[in-house]
Amino acid sequence: MGSRESILAKLKANKPEAIDLPKIDLNVFNEDLDLIKEFTKKVEIVGGSVIEISNDEEVLTHLKKTFPNTKINFSNLDNTQSFNTIDLSTIKNPRNLEDLDVLVLESKIGVAENGAVWLDDNDIPIRVLPFITKHLAIVISKNNLVPYMHEAYKSLSNHNSSYGVFLSGPSKTADIEQSLVIGAHGALSLTVFLK
Repeated sequence: MGSRESILAKLKANKPEAIDLPKIDLNVFNEDLDLIKEFTKKVEIVGGSVIEISNDEEVLTHLKKTFPNTKINFSNLDNTQSFNTIDLSTIKNPRNLEDLDVLVLESKIGVAENGAVWLDDNDIPIRVLPFITKHLAIVISKNNLVPYMHEAYKSLSNHNSSYGVFLSGPSKTADIEQSLVIGAHGALSLTVFLK
């Protein structure tokens, strides 16, 4: 057994047991929030933008106008193949996606509390995509906004996926000389389209 296998075996042997999520009385948090207004505000606070649309074609029209000179684009939306300049089924190594300019994905849950959107294996064809693209666009139904994270987790309780992530805003860090840097280790921009 090599050192890698030895390390992984030790980690697996010392894995803590899973614990149940705490029971929360959701009525305590009822504030009658305007979910669209609150979600939009929080997305903008973390550096993203929100655009209300009526159909998926408006997403592509907006992105083509905002990013006119992109060469490598991919959309996971239905009937948007004309936008795609790559075929993900031909990608053997995720490193081949390092020049991805614009990525469009759909989300099933948005959280007004922090402007986060949920993405999982059903939404992301290759896991690295939302983190390697230059510009990320997420499409979500207004009906799929929830006020708080605990409600998002509750709606995910029966969801089967081997991978998922809450994503909020474009990539950013303030570790570099105490200056905020956008796009330091991920997307330079995030646009959420509400339909």
